[in-house]
Amino acid sequence: MPRIALCWILLLVLLPAPAGAQRRAEPNLLVTIFGGVTTGASLWQIGKQPLSLPEEPTRSDTLRLSRDLEPGVSLGASATYFSSPHFGITGEIFFMGFGLDDRCQFAYAASQNGWYNDQICGDITERGGSASTIAFALGGIYRLAPRGFAAPYLRAQGGLTTRNASTVELVGRFTDVDGATQTRLIIADAGHSALHPTLAVGLGVLVPVSPGYQVGLEIRDNVLFFPTVTGPASSLAEAPTGTAMKHGFSLVARFDIVLERQRGRRY
Repeated sequence: MPRIALCWILLLVLLPAPAGAQRRAEPNLLVTIFGGVTTGASLWQIGKQPLSLPEEPTRSDTLRLSRDLEPGVSLGASATYFSSPHFGITGEIFFMGFGLDDRCQFAYAASQNGWYNDQICGDITERGGSASTIAFALGGIYRLAPRGFAAPYLRAQGGLTTRNASTVELVGRFTDVDGATQTRLIIADAGHSALHPTLAVGLGVLVPVSPGYQVGLEIRDNVLFFPTVTGPASSLAEAPTGTAMKHGFSLVARFDIVLERQRGRRY
């Protein structure tokens, strides 16, 4: 899908600008709402994670654990002011609804009966989670053919992100002999910063549909930073961690409300 969108945008970029007598009004101040999808990525893997048996603490299973980001719906709003025909300053809030796809497999089973760790491993794989991310960004837009039938543009911006859940912490559940649901902390989050930097570059095109509105399509590369696990956790659920840079590619459709515009030529 991103490749098809990119081909359409490039086609519109290469269209010739209309003649002077056809030049339209030039939007200067825009308020935008947009939505689309953002791709996921692999976050971390542990090939050999020891996990003691709750019923026999002196013995341990060995698990293979992994966590991936699932693609998610993206929504946002922005405001843009063009101080010149081609260059504008923009600020936006961008929500990326990532899911977490956790997987657990046995590399070695210390007990043939399975028992609690089977339940824990199955719960990790089935339940997953959320890593919804909100980005606050400022940047610039360079607009080609601002009075044309279609106005292609380039975007570059930076800012900060925050998310609703840890991408490090891992918990599994099991049911004990009394039928009560118990929680087992496998990897603890040591308290990473809630804020991380983000960058984005994009290519899009805008098409006026009336004097006060325009629609557009944009594909962008979001550079995001996530806390990750770099090795197996200890018996106290303490694991070595780091920060990984990931790319999330977004395809979004946008709807602009034109609050201010410079009138086109009259002949």
